[in-house]
Order: sequence, then C-alpha cells, then structure tokens
Amino acid sequence: MKQGELADAKRRALNIFDGWNDVTGAVTKGSSWYYELQGVVEDAVDCGAQAASGVHELLEVEKQ
Repeated sequence: MKQGELADAKRRALNIFDGWNDVTGAVTKGSSWYYELQGVVEDAVDCGAQAASGVHELLEVEKQ
C-alpha cells in the first residue's frame, strides 16, 4: 500500500466517523474525546492495512 492510499483510507474512515457522530451527537466536536476517537479510527485503519498486506508490526500506540 502506498502512503497516499493509506492517507485516503484514513480520510474515508474519519468521514464515516464524523457522519456517525453527526447523527448520534455522541461526542462534542473539538473535545479531547473527539480527537482521541479520531486517533483510534486512524490506528484501526493502520491495523487493517497491515492485515491486508500480511504484515504485523507494533503501532506507535502499542509501543507506549
């Protein structure tokens, strides 16, 4: 997977998250929880990209 493709996948996932959040109003946009959840979504995309390419490396969040 190319860097641009991964960036596109993250943007797509964040748009899906924002759509869900707009409908549910679960998290206030701009709050710390909102940005934390965005990070979780981005990490999930990274995990999916690794799985699709048959690679398993610890993400930065897993190293902490």
